[in-house]
Amino acid sequence: MKIKEGFPQQIHIIGSVGSGKSTLARKISTLTKLPHIELDNIVWERHKYGDKRRTTQERDTLLLNVT
Repeated sequence: MKIKEGFPQQIHIIGSVGSGKSTLARKISTLTKLPHIELDNIVWERHKYGDKRRTTQERDTLLLNVT
């Protein structure tokens, strides 16, 4: 699918936990060739033995770099 001029370059998907937001985002990303970003990965630093919440400064820095 080719993105038409004027088509939004960002889509925000909201919903309840486990509702399929990430799955939908991956499918849209594949179809449109737009990147998808899971905000959980911005808020949480993922580790093999458990996740750690990022500091506000770390989170904000990451958000500035992905938008």
